[in-house]
Amino acid sequence: MAETKKSSIMIVDDEPDILMILGEFLSSEGFKVLTAKSGQQAVDKLHEMKANLVLLDMAMPGMNGIETLRELKKIQPDLPVIMITAYRDAEKVVDAFRIGAFDCIFKPFDLKYLRQAVMAKLLE
Repeated sequence: MAETKKSSIMIVDDEPDILMILGEFLSSEGFKVLTAKSGQQAVDKLHEMKANLVLLDMAMPGMNGIETLRELKKIQPDLPVIMITAYRDAEKVVDAFRIGAFDCIFKPFDLKYLRQAVMAKLLE
């Protein structure tokens, strides 16, 4: 678990409840948590500080998750990103994988799966 203490995870979602639930869960798992309420805020924060992994909502007003993913990858090309969505839209999920997302989790969250996906990626 010592490895996770140094790892920072950015959560990007326009829903405050999602930021709170995921933030509390990941903090309790030993991660440093950064949050962004919009795609643009995530891009701005990533310019200021490096993240080890991003949880990125697909459906957000303004810059959506796919557009945000493209911008984040320009800043930090090797950044691991897990997409978050409530919609099982295969086309958008495939687009996200093509751009560089490595996983997609669906709302409501399976926190056990999320923990496994995050740990597997950060300990690669």
